[in-house]
Amino acid sequence: MFCKQVLKYPKRVSLFFDGLPIFINNFCMKYISCFIFWVFSSFVFGDGNLQAQSQLRAGAARVNITPSLGTAINGDFLPYYTTSIHDSIYAKALAFDDGKKRFVFVVVDCMAIDILLIRQTKKLIKERLGLLPDQVMVASTHAHSCGAVRGAGVCQPDMAYRNAMPEKISKAVRMALKNMQPAKIAWGNIDVPQHLSCRRWYMKPGFPMANPFGTIDKVWMNPPLGSEFLDKPASPTDPQVSYLAVKSLNDKWISVLGNYSIHYAADVPENTISADYFGVVHDQLKAQLGAGDDFIGIMSNGTSGDVNTFDFKLERNYPTEPYGKSTLIGKDVADAIIKNLSKAKFNSKASINFAFKDIDVLNRQPSKEDVARAKKLVSGLDFGSLTSRDKASASIMNIYAIHTLELNEYQEKYTSIPLQAVSIGEGTIGAIPCEVFSETGLKLKKQAPSKYYFTIGLANGEEGYIPPADQFKLGGYETWLCNSSHLAENAEETIRTKLVEFIKEVQ
Repeated sequence: MFCKQVLKYPKRVSLFFDGLPIFINNFCMKYISCFIFWVFSSFVFGDGNLQAQSQLRAGAARVNITPSLGTAINGDFLPYYTTSIHDSIYAKALAFDDGKKRFVFVVVDCMAIDILLIRQTKKLIKERLGLLPDQVMVASTHAHSCGAVRGAGVCQPDMAYRNAMPEKISKAVRMALKNMQPAKIAWGNIDVPQHLSCRRWYMKPGFPMANPFGTIDKVWMNPPLGSEFLDKPASPTDPQVSYLAVKSLNDKWISVLGNYSIHYAADVPENTISADYFGVVHDQLKAQLGAGDDFIGIMSNGTSGDVNTFDFKLERNYPTEPYGKSTLIGKDVADAIIKNLSKAKFNSKASINFAFKDIDVLNRQPSKEDVARAKKLVSGLDFGSLTSRDKASASIMNIYAIHTLELNEYQEKYTSIPLQAVSIGEGTIGAIPCEVFSETGLKLKKQAPSKYYFTIGLANGEEGYIPPADQFKLGGYETWLCNSSHLAENAEETIRTKLVEFIKEVQ
């Protein structure tokens, strides 16, 4: 058909082809020039994804959450009650806005906050401030010298203190949003290895290794300091102190959000409220940076499920007086951040992206034999006689027997685990509501595609330890079935794999 038309109208065809080069030339000049201008504008005014960026804004705030005297402290198997306050504790918030998205980090001085209370808190934040649950991360420092927001061991929460917490956290978020101003950020990290100790040890023959369930473990958590039976640590540690530093455009300090994979200093006397070394970091950063009273130094707990600061080999000569070690560690961490900040590069144009999702993870269930043994132990038990000093004692066996019966009676087949990842510029932070081993944290850092990455543990909830699967073969405290170690043996891999997907998604 086309050939017949060409033969019928040869002059029209000739005119068409004669004018075709002019048409193509005009078309190309018009649209190619537009394309070149678009590409140029995207790279000048946008990021590498050709998306326009606005000026980053940030604000920080803190709200005092120090409990009253008499409040329960839940840092041990058994409760203690507040008789003195060494230093105030806080809920600290750091808010960001890139012109399109907002995100707020909240770190609370407490041992742990359960998922139910965090959901209530995020609901309140949504109602009052319009932020969705995936726009907020709420984590606890895991300091063991704070008020009992939730139950732990056989310690019950202080319900008046617990019920007041959502309001206080929401207030910190509101104040941080109100304080937002044009800002610039810098990411960084530096190794501070001198305070890290894997607390799970292989022990030499002769050391008692019986666990509360009547079987024998291969590793022991927190063996006696200087013990002649110490053999070798069972796991690696992550020595890195990571941080996200925030300034105003005129170089006024707003905040530093830090991260370190140690449990806590553990030098606070019983019955005393203290933020532990986490609070010292704030004080030291503020002083050394010459920051104003509105500066908020925030230290978060990393992947420290199997790491603490104990000097097992008696080689560090830590101060032995109360608060001596926490002061030393807090100062060393702050010093390292200050040193690294001297070479940090600040950027005022940074996009925010985040991902949040609940995943179902299988729980471990007590065996019939475990339940029968627990019933026998608990029958006729004098609860007032329980102590918590010796992990091989009859008291600890009875405490775990109580956990066994609770799990057998109340535990569901699955636990809903909220996972979260947020990127701001060239850095990314992951959030896991568990006590994560350093081995997991190191793997996540290796798999993360961003230039800077760290994990905040005990974030958006608290669902106990998640040892890597091979650690269950070794036993040890972190693997003992109870309400703080109840997820399935493959939970670590399941959680880590899904979080890696989120980390890649937000890049």
